[in-house]
Amino acid sequence: MNQIVIPKWQKELASFLGIKSGIILEGRVYDEYPVFMDYDMAKTEVSPEDLDDFSNLDLALNAICRGGAKYVYHENGEESGTDVIFYDPLMGFYCYEDSEEGQRALIEPYMEGYRYENEILGSAMRLCFRISGKNGDRERHAADAREIWMSEIVRNGLKREPDERERNTVFIVKFSSRMHKHSSDEYDRDIEEIFFNLSEGVYGARSIHGRCNTVILVVDKFSDVPNWFFSDNPATRTITLTVPDRATRRLFFGNNNGAMLRPYQCLGDEDFAPGKDLVAETEGLQCKELRQILQLAFKGQIAPEEIDTAFQLYKFGVKENPWDQLGSDIITDTRAILTSRVLGQDEALEKVMGVIMRAVKGLSGLQHSNASSKPRGILFFAGPTGVGKTEMAKSIAEALFGDDHACIRFDMSEYREESSDQKLFGAPPGYVGYGNGGQLTNAVKTRPFSVLLFDEIEKASPTVLDKFLQILEDGRLTDGQGETVYFGETIIVFTSNIGLTKEVVDPVTGHRSKELTIRIPDPAKEDTDAFRDTVSDTLTKGVEQYFTDIGRPELLNRIGKDNVVVFQFIGMQAAKNICDSKMKQICARLKETKDIDVDYSEVLPALQEKAVMERENGGRGVGNMLEREFLNPIARYICETPDGLKTLRCSLSPEGKIVFSE
Repeated sequence: MNQIVIPKWQKELASFLGIKSGIILEGRVYDEYPVFMDYDMAKTEVSPEDLDDFSNLDLALNAICRGGAKYVYHENGEESGTDVIFYDPLMGFYCYEDSEEGQRALIEPYMEGYRYENEILGSAMRLCFRISGKNGDRERHAADAREIWMSEIVRNGLKREPDERERNTVFIVKFSSRMHKHSSDEYDRDIEEIFFNLSEGVYGARSIHGRCNTVILVVDKFSDVPNWFFSDNPATRTITLTVPDRATRRLFFGNNNGAMLRPYQCLGDEDFAPGKDLVAETEGLQCKELRQILQLAFKGQIAPEEIDTAFQLYKFGVKENPWDQLGSDIITDTRAILTSRVLGQDEALEKVMGVIMRAVKGLSGLQHSNASSKPRGILFFAGPTGVGKTEMAKSIAEALFGDDHACIRFDMSEYREESSDQKLFGAPPGYVGYGNGGQLTNAVKTRPFSVLLFDEIEKASPTVLDKFLQILEDGRLTDGQGETVYFGETIIVFTSNIGLTKEVVDPVTGHRSKELTIRIPDPAKEDTDAFRDTVSDTLTKGVEQYFTDIGRPELLNRIGKDNVVVFQFIGMQAAKNICDSKMKQICARLKETKDIDVDYSEVLPALQEKAVMERENGGRGVGNMLEREFLNPIARYICETPDGLKTLRCSLSPEGKIVFSE
């Protein structure tokens, strides 16, 4: 690593110090940052020797503000300097001078006219100057007025005439988002007074050798500051601290990080494959989170070569990956489970098995640069109703995770509104429901190894679908609470009957309705290959046209056209098999709950023939037929028969109705 790229926000801050008298620093303000010492901040890159360490925002800002001093020169060519003073609502004013005397000498001149108390904070012997009162002011309580007094001190300090040292002053006000926030009726008036003071200081800031004094407000987001303070104000600038980029993450891993984590320093080496992969996969994480990954590795005695195990532990809370624990017979077992639960969909099953094989072996998405972070598998099931799309997803969950409850289903008809994305992914701060999380993100946090089923995806709002772009591409999503949720160990399944229906409008009434675009020519005859080809072409084109019509072709590209699986209408034999299977279930439940043995062998062929005629409506049509032809009559017979019924024999009447006898 020959050169180090300086993070953008640090270069931007260094450039505008002394030019802008008011700077709002927002974004990731609670992270760790590279601290550079004794170098020219105007450079785009610096050498590794210029990196001191990764530390908190205090030390990073202190180094940047002091580093800017070298651009201030006296007329005789000597270098001037910058005083950096911090304010924290709890600790008061403090600085990072080397000695107690130096701290007093720097801060006390600004405290003239105010009463204050000193406290030494921590082992660093840092003095904190807490304001306890204002000379001559007996009407205001210190607890209510502390931030107002602070704003007055900063205002006066920004406008202060230079002393014999001729040094600039930078005030850094931390936690400005929470400044003076309480339920008092005086809140609005007090907060305005605070920012009026700061605004006056920004406008009247003194300049020394062409460089002005500056106040930096550290906030969670710029909107926490009154709009009038910075809007159309040429004296202020907003700078955003973003998550560390790839170069900064690699720099962090390669840094010393203390004796305990020194063995992991090799992760910053571009030629070390596990480290290179980790740098790529931790996109979106803060440096504090990177440190926690290393700490988990150290605590779990995980070697640098196996750092992906520590990252797995960080993401999902478990060291063991269920995918790695699947047996050697998992492919055979999966095929058997899918075949037994989904009948008559051999072509669809083969396509699904291809995706499952890639998922089991971790080969999904290897053609992409960030393959390891993508979901394990992505499937789009298109087909008529009741043909086994939902059942296929549940079967996959049972086969891979041993429980079909690992299939988490979302009915997308519940997310028709544009604001529905808040239900799935969590409401942002300030909105109703913030703190509850989202239905999807909470489910994935609870069961990160699962099958996610999004039923009838075409019914969701396109704004909801937009969220899936990041999930399918990066395998992660930041929820409304700012927490990253990982989808890299899930299989994602969408279902739809797009293309099977079309909207028609009554020319007289204007009423809109749906009608089938494809119908089985004759349910009593087996479907021809040509008809099945027509179904495949119609549904495939319907899916493509749908994503084009809603202006989201990129979403189909993320899914992959080859991952669109077409389910056919169930065939005649499949309809008979479904009928037989459901009859066994019904009679088994009667035996279990009512202790009644039912002999239905005589009526089964007739029920199977009726099932064939219902096959256009899929398995649900067969179920509805059995409810009408068998369940309703047997329920009536049981209700009208005295207690003690133990056996039932089913037969057909001359009219073809099912009759029962003991």
